Amino acid sequence: MGMTVLKLSGSLSDDPTSLDLVCQYISEHGSQVVVVHGGGKQINEMCAQLGIPVVQVAGRRITTPETMDVLLKTVGGSLNRGLVSDLRSRGIHSVGLTGADGGLTTSHKRPPLVIDGVETDFQLVGELDSVNPSILHTLLSAGVVPVIACLTWSEEHGYLNINADTFAIAIANALSADDLVFLMEPEAVLDAQKTPISRMTKTDFIAGVSQGWITDGMRPKLETGFNALESGIKSIKLTNPAGLAQQKGTILS
Repeated sequence: MGMTVLKLSGSLSDDPTSLDLVCQYISEHGSQVVVVHGGGKQINEMCAQLGIPVVQVAGRRITTPETMDVLLKTVGGSLNRGLVSDLRSRGIHSVGLTGADGGLTTSHKRPPLVIDGVETDFQLVGELDSVNPSILHTLLSAGVVPVIACLTWSEEHGYLNINADTFAIAIANALSADDLVFLMEPEAVLDAQKTPISRMTKTDFIAGVSQGWITDGMRPKLETGFNALESGIKSIKLTNPAGLAQQKGTILS
């Protein structure tokens, strides 16, 4: 069995049933699984508690200095620690880290982007310059599952936020992974009639955006997924933990 990168959304980390299914998958695949996670739900909840505005453009978060403090406390802190605890309690040895740890990644601040005709500065958001997977190989060879929070490192700016899907793709490429699985809440991508799609092409994606049934966070998720196919990853699947266990979901082709 080849290497698999599982990208886990923060919304699934609070669901014991989902975690049981993820742990079952990891147990079945031995020491050939790396977990990458975001934490949008936890970030938004803490921002609401602190009165920090949540601003997204085309599903992408604008990360102000105040928002970065929240990410360090949630994505790089309680959420990452919680996932390690959950895995350990289910008999799986794991180590939690971010892209800043062990020289795993280097990055630079993303320049302003023009999205739908409007220039947007995403502030403390990074774009990767390099990935050095040495620390991951060391952990995997010791039978330990790496659990990586979607934070990267810039020599100029320090910690930077990075889209967890983009981050997972970069990790998968650096490891020459055979499979990349995006775990989300729905079992599959849904079409305009809310019917699960078993296989999607880039043409389908472009049509879905223009017709308005691919919106919000699903848009950048699929966009990065198709970019991953072009980068050489053999298999991209979008599903939830139940779909993972039942071999369901949407395969990008």
